Amino acid sequence: MADFVFADDYHLGQNSTRRFYEQFLKGYIHKHNNLMGVIQGFSSLILYDETITEEIRESAEQIQSSAKVATELNREIMGASGCGRIEIATITLEDALPYWKAKCEEICAASGVPLTLTQHENIPPVPGDAAKLGELLFHLVRNAAESAGDFPHGSVAIDLFPPGEASPGSTVDLFIRNTSASIAPDSLQRLFIPFESTKGSGHFGIGLTTAAVLAGDMGIRLGLRCADGTMTAWAAIPTAG
Repeated sequence: MADFVFADDYHLGQNSTRRFYEQFLKGYIHKHNNLMGVIQGFSSLILYDETITEEIRESAEQIQSSAKVATELNREIMGASGCGRIEIATITLEDALPYWKAKCEEICAASGVPLTLTQHENIPPVPGDAAKLGELLFHLVRNAAESAGDFPHGSVAIDLFPPGEASPGSTVDLFIRNTSASIAPDSLQRLFIPFESTKGSGHFGIGLTTAAVLAGDMGIRLGLRCADGTMTAWAAIPTAG
């Protein structure tokens, strides 16, 4: 579709180089998490001491909090770097949608925005990893909800179309729309770049990176468009068989 910016550069090859970096990153993250565990453990011991000063308690709490955030970041890095295992199977989307809908409603509620989900008829099965496809959806919805939450009447909408209804291709088309500030087309591509964020330092800035990598690993084409105060994410999912 016109005006969409696609994350085609984030389709990682299946080769020995990728396998090397998967092993490298997994090992690094494991070692790093061990260190974070030690830091959290010792900071907890300090906080159990009721005789410490308020300044020491505050410092220990900051150390413990930072170690927890570092562990969370490591978990996100696994997905953004393509280290998560993908098990391709045939997915009946109608079976997955009740859980996905409940999770998306929870994500939107956390940002204080309403969600509408419309599933059109005759959705065929698709190939993919059901857990990873759900993770892809949740990253997109979380990004949409956090953006929409900045507006007094912000909202998020999800539409799932069968092949040929929303686009001329043979894909199942998943659209996530949200209220958004205006973003120029040449800036949309930067939203996929790791650690790029328009939402401040409280965000890791790799949610859309992870979504792009997961999409590429499952043969899904992922694009973004921003027009008339609405951001749209489009995941074009191949059909099974």
